[in-house]
Amino acid sequence: MNDYYLNRLNMGRKVLACLNLPAHLPLWQNQPPLRLATVIGETQTEFAKLGTLLKNQTQNTNGSAADKRREEKELEDAAHELGRLVVRCLSAAGDEAAAATYDLPLSGWRRMRNEVLLQTARSLETKAAALAATPAGAEYGITAEGVAALSKEADDYDDLIVAPDSAISGKAALTKQVRPAFAAFEKQLQEIDDLILPLRRTEAGTLLVAKYQEARTINDRGRRPGTGDDEADPTPTPAPAEPK
Repeated sequence: MNDYYLNRLNMGRKVLACLNLPAHLPLWQNQPPLRLATVIGETQTEFAKLGTLLKNQTQNTNGSAADKRREEKELEDAAHELGRLVVRCLSAAGDEAAAATYDLPLSGWRRMRNEVLLQTARSLETKAAALAATPAGAEYGITAEGVAALSKEADDYDDLIVAPDSAISGKAALTKQVRPAFAAFEKQLQEIDDLILPLRRTEAGTLLVAKYQEARTINDRGRRPGTGDDEADPTPTPAPAEPK
């Protein structure tokens, strides 16, 4: 999330905190204009949704990629180990053509990506399962347990094969929602800007409106040019829509 949105999120938090102070609640709850209380409630709901959206949008996708790399390595290791036994068994039976498919060093399995790795491992699983039921397979240590272990690794990898791309796509979709969500939130605040003005008919209401308008200013909390710190700019800048 960039500074533009962080600053506006902070402004929204200040505004709602101001309105919900115990001393301020009686000044606008069940007071004319009655629409004011309604729109404040709607704004609070939208602010909560906005917070959830931003939290999800900023989630790191590295975890999905790391999970995929882990499962990929485990599948490569399992396929290489079982593959060497299958190659020896097939070669001993004179089936060099079938053996050639799996006659790979570990680096050969490592170079495969995504569907190629998965489908080659599945093919090896099928071939090994057939050999495991034969005396020759048993002689070369090709067992049902070994086949099941490879199958498990293939299943685990299959579950995660598109995880990083899916995570990135999901994040991109959420990013597209951020701008309109903030625009809708600002529109609600602009309605409060207008509806809160009649509260100035009392001294306490005048003070509330002044504090509200002060909360509506946006403090630039971005980094200052040429520095690496995150100090806030002490000069507040007004929100896009100034209260009338």
